[in-house]
Amino acid sequence: MSVISIANESSHRPQLLAATEEEAMTLVNHWLHREVGMALNAESAVFNPDTFCWHLPIHLAYGATGSLGIIADVYLHAASGKLLGAPSVAELRRRAEALAAAHGITE
Repeated sequence: MSVISIANESSHRPQLLAATEEEAMTLVNHWLHREVGMALNAESAVFNPDTFCWHLPIHLAYGATGSLGIIADVYLHAASGKLLGAPSVAELRRRAEALAAAHGITE
């Protein structure tokens, strides 16, 4: 009788940088705070199994006001952790400043 050994089964599983909604939000929020440096954050993430990407709406939010609205959507590949289809840092800043100004907030 043949015996198939699977002692090292875990090493054959794909490694995901963003396996959960929380991990996807953490990666994107770290990127936003490091690269954009404004009051932007991802509050939710929805996984699309067809593209293997997380969809994350990006909110402009301040402690005193809460979310003022969504300024962009980014897509994060679950395995690689790469941002796909994200607006440039300059464009994110421009959109955030425009939305803040529309609410009477200037920095």
